[in-house]
Amino acid sequence: MILTIDTGNTRTKWAIFAAEGTIQTTGFCLNADLDDFEIPRDWQACKQAIVANVAGQLIAQKLEALLLKANIPFSFAYAQALSCGLKNQYETPSQLGVDRWAAMVAAYKRYANQPACLVVNVGTALTIDSLFQDTFLGGLIVPGLHMMQSALVQKTDAVNPTHGQRQILPRNTADASYSGIIMAMVGAIVMQADQLESRCQDVPSIVMTGGDAPLLLPILTPIFGVKPVFVEGLVLEGLYLMGSELV
Repeated sequence: MILTIDTGNTRTKWAIFAAEGTIQTTGFCLNADLDDFEIPRDWQACKQAIVANVAGQLIAQKLEALLLKANIPFSFAYAQALSCGLKNQYETPSQLGVDRWAAMVAAYKRYANQPACLVVNVGTALTIDSLFQDTFLGGLIVPGLHMMQSALVQKTDAVNPTHGQRQILPRNTADASYSGIIMAMVGAIVMQADQLESRCQDVPSIVMTGGDAPLLLPILTPIFGVKPVFVEGLVLEGLYLMGSELV
């Protein structure tokens, strides 16, 4: 059994994978609650843990303490020049966010049904990464929904999208700002898909993950004509695949 842990800016998600790659159990907690986190009994069956952390050194120390307490051998994952057959063309591969890399590894190995694939993670930040054949070509980082909402609230006097709803032609400020945020995110995804198709002469498959992905799926489906593949634990699956290489 392999324990995978994905710590983002807000939450820590985890999953236990059996040897054949099926998920046995999952869970999560807020990063703010890690000090009081009770180690699940299921963790005791794990022979290895692989961790992706983008939340900084203090959180890394808390995760390390938990795994030492659980007596599970562990390693922190980092983006590599090559993982599971996927090549990384980032200028400095190790500087690529490990969560982005793990999501791409999982999409490449399990879900991409075209030579070109766009991997979209809709979390605190929106990341949009382009794959073609066995290579990561590059990608975008865009503020996510809540980051954009916070920016509007903090930087304007009368624009608050928090209670808005998406409308085609909004007629109040809350709806206008919320709809603008959603369409900015959708526009970034659509434009990057167009760029990838033009570059590779192949219509890309779209693989999505992240807590806010369900907000965008019903908008993107009619645009692309094919429903994007949504995988809730894409980063965790990628970590499992990366960890399997280490066994």
